[in-house]
Amino acid sequence: MKRFWAVLLLCLALPCPADDGALSEVLGKLRQVGQASFQYHEIQTLELAASPWRASGIMLTDEAGSLVKLQLQPSRVIMAISGDSLYYWDAAQNRRHSMPIAYADETAAQILIFRGILLGRAEELTAGYDLAADVRNPDWSLHMQPKNAQAGDNTPTIDISGDADPDKRRILLRRADGETTEYRIEKVAAPHAENYSIPQLLREAGGE
Repeated sequence: MKRFWAVLLLCLALPCPADDGALSEVLGKLRQVGQASFQYHEIQTLELAASPWRASGIMLTDEAGSLVKLQLQPSRVIMAISGDSLYYWDAAQNRRHSMPIAYADETAAQILIFRGILLGRAEELTAGYDLAADVRNPDWSLHMQPKNAQAGDNTPTIDISGDADPDKRRILLRRADGETTEYRIEKVAAPHAENYSIPQLLREAGGE
């Protein structure tokens, strides 16, 4: 269960130093308000795997702060956060999990960071990470460095980057063991995700 929670991840305004113009500009570019739909492509480079693992699907967010990651390829898997709960449902493996956010372990809590990236939850980004931005128009980037990393801690560093296209993002997670997960995310119009809804997917993930 560790892998899918660790890789599961754009923003409302976040607090930042008044004199850090680059950080303020990047956080403005990431601002996302209300409901949104994203297509994603995921590439994991794993230490013991001969070739990268690839997946793709959609992500849905809403005004209430729910995030649903629906993996469609190579198999259907739902990972979600809604209210005070986390959900996971893998139909092919018949594996279903749910837990209160308060009871989530450190690895499972990474989905909160991904929601912070997609919805701009400032406290979910700055609580565990130091932020540093760079702007070289039209390219920009945001580096998220874990705070107080301990020996043996595999909490990833996170790099978010983009260019002149406001709908595209690249998110790269790097762990201390050398493994990486890259997401290519593109915001899409609602009709591209019209066959899915957050309530429907949450019911499926919860076993209703």
